[in-house]
Amino acid sequence: MCKAVLYSVLPILLLLTGVPVVENKCSRLPSGNCWVNCMQNIFDVICNGVTGDMIRQDIAVFAETPQQLRLYIWSSPKITRLSAEIFSSVAKQILTVDLQDIVNLDIFPELFGLTNLIRFNVWNSPKLDSLDLELLPPSLYRIALNKVGVTHLENDFTDIPSLPNMHEFVLRNVTIKGWQLNFLSVFPNLTRLEISNSTFDFAEWDHSKLMANVKTINRLKLSQNTVEAATVADSTAFFGALIDSLEVQPGADVDVSMNRLNITAQAVRNMLEGFASAKQLNIRENVITAPASAIGVMLRGFSQLEELDMGDTNLQAIQGMFGGLPKLRRLILDHNQLVNMTTVDIFEGVQFTNLTYLDLSYNDINRFSPSDSYARIVAPQISYLNLRGNKLKDFLPSVEEDQTVINSFINLDTLILADNGIVTFSGRRLSNSSKLRVLDLSCNAIRNLTKEAFLGLNRRLEELDLSMCIAPPLTAPWIDWDAFTTLPGALKRLYLRSGRYKKWIFGVIKQSGMALRMLQELYLDDNDISFLLKTTIPELPMLRVLSLSRNALQSIGPLVFQSLPNLVTLLLNDNQIVAIGRNSFISMKAMRLDLSGNNLLQIEPGAFDRVPLLQSLMIGRNPAEVQDMFIAGGKNLNYLGIQGYNKSCLTREFFKSLPALHWILPDEYNIVLVNPDGMKWSDEDVYLESQLQVCQIGSVEPDHEPYPKIPSLKNYVSVTIHDTDDGEGEQQYPVIAAFLPLNYCPVADYVVKLSNVICSSSTKMST
Repeated sequence: MCKAVLYSVLPILLLLTGVPVVENKCSRLPSGNCWVNCMQNIFDVICNGVTGDMIRQDIAVFAETPQQLRLYIWSSPKITRLSAEIFSSVAKQILTVDLQDIVNLDIFPELFGLTNLIRFNVWNSPKLDSLDLELLPPSLYRIALNKVGVTHLENDFTDIPSLPNMHEFVLRNVTIKGWQLNFLSVFPNLTRLEISNSTFDFAEWDHSKLMANVKTINRLKLSQNTVEAATVADSTAFFGALIDSLEVQPGADVDVSMNRLNITAQAVRNMLEGFASAKQLNIRENVITAPASAIGVMLRGFSQLEELDMGDTNLQAIQGMFGGLPKLRRLILDHNQLVNMTTVDIFEGVQFTNLTYLDLSYNDINRFSPSDSYARIVAPQISYLNLRGNKLKDFLPSVEEDQTVINSFINLDTLILADNGIVTFSGRRLSNSSKLRVLDLSCNAIRNLTKEAFLGLNRRLEELDLSMCIAPPLTAPWIDWDAFTTLPGALKRLYLRSGRYKKWIFGVIKQSGMALRMLQELYLDDNDISFLLKTTIPELPMLRVLSLSRNALQSIGPLVFQSLPNLVTLLLNDNQIVAIGRNSFISMKAMRLDLSGNNLLQIEPGAFDRVPLLQSLMIGRNPAEVQDMFIAGGKNLNYLGIQGYNKSCLTREFFKSLPALHWILPDEYNIVLVNPDGMKWSDEDVYLESQLQVCQIGSVEPDHEPYPKIPSLKNYVSVTIHDTDDGEGEQQYPVIAAFLPLNYCPVADYVVKLSNVICSSSTKMST
């Protein structure tokens, strides 16, 4: 609802400018290319395909009001500059300026007049090659530049500092060739600095000069950067000088990961001086070349550290290297050279530890150190232990000292033993782990499973992964018919993926008796199951999720799933199912059904009518027509995935039969909200799992009949913003989703933007 009490003058102004206001809902602004979401205290003004004059005209609507605004401008190739007079009518009211895909912007925007501006973001303006900080207002809190042409970080201020309220400075996907030594001094209160996914290309760097020190940062990210091959020496020197100039605040989060740089003895000293008070430190995917003694000294200096990630750093086991970190809770050491830790006590000297999370995956470990530090102090505290990708072939040799160490892990909650080449497994080795809930034995070399394997496991174990990761020409392992009879009775999730089992695996499950009566989730993906009969699937009264993805199923007969009375989610995607009949899912209570990526040529009319509780249906990547798959059903459907569908425009009758439908997923990433009315935005969208990307809006003219109960609601469009600015890689930009009222057949630019949209091959709109 608009804030009618606070902003009662706004609807009158909107009406005077010809902007439709429907039941206190705000829509298009005068240009027709900007929309406003007025259903919150701060209005979002979103413009697409605009010019500077259009922006000026549209935001002037709010000139005589006290209304605060966030301005989002995207996909507007005609804009080359944004001068101060464009914003002048509401200069004090704009809190955010966000520019996305303004590909021809070549001059830094004049924003100094926006005296209350808090955030300024630019994404994908490659022609913007200068950062003119003097054009920014002192009020600015955050600036983020992503995929811009700026290469030199400089300032022309005579008075430093000049941006006293700037707390966050973010650079992503840029090439840096120059850096003024006191550049960061412009931001005296900087608390967050990020340079990521970028390239350093310094043809010359003066090693004798020092950068201005910065001591205010509590969140530092210098991650996934590279140095230009032709300027390695000077570019690396710049990176080192930058790190040397930073001293973080106590409790800071420091991420200098994935730069593939050498961590030399000097780099170790720099990190110790600048990051010693950090709470979190991530240096993974850099290469440690410093001597062992230097690494040991550095680690002992991080006495406040609670989380440490040194994965994939060429780290070797050093005596006592982690003995001086009393506050450490989380330690990640995957993909290193810790094979010699069987004889080296990396925790020597520890008197007390808070360590609960330990990742030692992919280190070629074949046994544990029998040291007292492990057995007496460290092991009893660990609740998460990842040993994936090591060489524990027999799940530890049966020698006394190893048995002592594994028996010391008395508080384990999660144990990962995947991909260790384990041939035989005995649950008795874990008899002391009475709190174990999750056990992963996937991708091992087990060729024979008997009921003895599971004896001794904690009876309250909830999750077990026995996926075999077998590919042709290897055959399925042998599983005794009674092998599962000794599984813990509390088991809720069982993974049996990639075992080439065929449907006989259901026979083994059936023979388990009471052992699997509490099972809630069963995953049988990537096997060779080719057909199912009514009697194939055993009775599993508590099962809620059954996944049969990527098998060889060609058909689904009636009542195949009748033995699963509480099934909620059924995943049949990427099989070879050709047709779906009216009785294929008869009497099922499923709420989520995935049939995408099959070879569906025919969907019988009303095929899903007999799944009355269905809320999510994924039917994309199939050649079949979907227009009449619901006739009398579909009353609870919220999510419809039609990735790649291009048979025809969806008709009015199609939508009328689905009164609860809100989301259409036309491809892997994008969404269209069909019906905004009645949505509860605080509800969690449990079925919407993909990352949102940009969705455009439909045509200017109404493309449907008025809503049955709201005759005046014709072309209302409500818009919101999904800010994914803290994402990774290519997802690091703000996302705009448009909510469309029954937009049956989008206009051409919509089709281009979404690629595979509702009617991508249609030339005429169905009515």
